Amino acid sequence: MYLSDYHFHTRCSPDSAAPLARQVQAALAAGVREVCVTDHWNLLDQRGNRLPAVYDWGPSLDQWRAVRDGRPGLEVRLGVEVGNGVLDPAAVDACLELPELDFVIGSLHSQSAAAGGRGIFTVARECAKKEDGIAILDDYMDTLEELVKTAGWDVLGHVIYPLRYIPEEYGLDLRPWRDRLAEVFRAVIAQGRGIELNTSAGATVEQWREVLALYRDLGGEALTLGSDAHRPEHMAAAFPQAVELLKELGFRWLCVYRRRTPLFCKLDG
Repeated sequence: MYLSDYHFHTRCSPDSAAPLARQVQAALAAGVREVCVTDHWNLLDQRGNRLPAVYDWGPSLDQWRAVRDGRPGLEVRLGVEVGNGVLDPAAVDACLELPELDFVIGSLHSQSAAAGGRGIFTVARECAKKEDGIAILDDYMDTLEELVKTAGWDVLGHVIYPLRYIPEEYGLDLRPWRDRLAEVFRAVIAQGRGIELNTSAGATVEQWREVLALYRDLGGEALTLGSDAHRPEHMAAAFPQAVELLKELGFRWLCVYRRRTPLFCKLDG
């Protein structure tokens, strides 16, 4: 099987210290055939302050060029993870006009501007009651519905993201928002774009079952697999379990990207 890790970070992200060379070596050791580095470009910080709407490609390009041809048996591609690009879609689109760029993840790491724009990681951990978690998910779905109307992404990143951090004791999942999520997925499919299964460094696989089943039932096939690794030991984490879940749900393909166009690789190939 042509296994690929299409979501991980390096020292070009503010929350990782890992050189790309170490990440790709870890991917090789895990049996991965292709990786795409997707360092963070967030338009908001954890406090809700606006960050530059222009991405400095220099450091990412430098380290990618240094390793792209030096790892036999491993294809190394260049991508980016755009956080809350819905805030300035035109600026995002302009920065994605890069010939070397193969892949863009569209993610929501922060609340909407209307809700204060603070990081979901921060706000979710401050939840004092279940209703706080519900409010986070309501706002998240509002913003996700806006994000799918923009052009600056190829797959939606970790659509279960708030559930990583909302206290488990509240027993929340995305079922109350199922109809709205289905409309989001219909838009994704109609545009020929996709979603990802993000294992969150091995912490989440089974949690994806209902979301992936919904996407598949609606006819969704474009799908990437990503570990979201910020450290080498998490590259391709829980990929065997993730692949088994995908097969069980009837998925046939994993996608890799060339110039923001998906190529479909058979799960059993």
